[in-house]
Amino acid sequence: MPHSARQRALSDVVRAEILFLFFIAVCVAIHPGYVLKRNEGGMSNYGLHIETAIPYTIALVVLALYSRRAALSYRDDNRRTRGLRQILLAYCAILLAVLLSTYFYSMNIALRDVHFALGTALIVLVGFASLWMYRQWTPSLGVTALLLVQLFGDVLALGTVVGALHVLFLSEMVSNLGFASLLIRTCRRLAIEDRPLAAA
Repeated sequence: MPHSARQRALSDVVRAEILFLFFIAVCVAIHPGYVLKRNEGGMSNYGLHIETAIPYTIALVVLALYSRRAALSYRDDNRRTRGLRQILLAYCAILLAVLLSTYFYSMNIALRDVHFALGTALIVLVGFASLWMYRQWTPSLGVTALLLVQLFGDVLALGTVVGALHVLFLSEMVSNLGFASLLIRTCRRLAIEDRPLAAA
């Protein structure tokens, strides 16, 4: 039986996250010192150095473009699919803006501030999106734990932005883990709801 649009969206989101984590792991393997040190830098450090710029770029591009493709698979116009489509499209746009700003943010303070503002926008989007996804179905203990993981990552990130902490890479990974898990769960629930329609 051919996959429904919602099942294709689920596959795209899973592929996006797997490829993103793979290419970020490649970056860390090439040069762990950029992010795994006492005063952690963030993933953006990998966009500034020639040996890691290519896998870093691939990581964010595939995450953004697969998220966009998943969003465009949600053609039906019920409340949940419409909300998820908007989240995925906004996520794609901010990821690509963060990526583009990565290459220039070390040139001067103004460009650095633009990059940090985009990073903060990404933190806020992911936080609100996670809360929205959490509320779409009756949450289980496991889903509540995923939300808490994501929010903990956001708290670490915001603490780093204001200078109280220095764990940017850790916060990015923790936040992504929670968000990606909630996103996959949401796409999976939508795909399960779609099965009777696909079989009819």
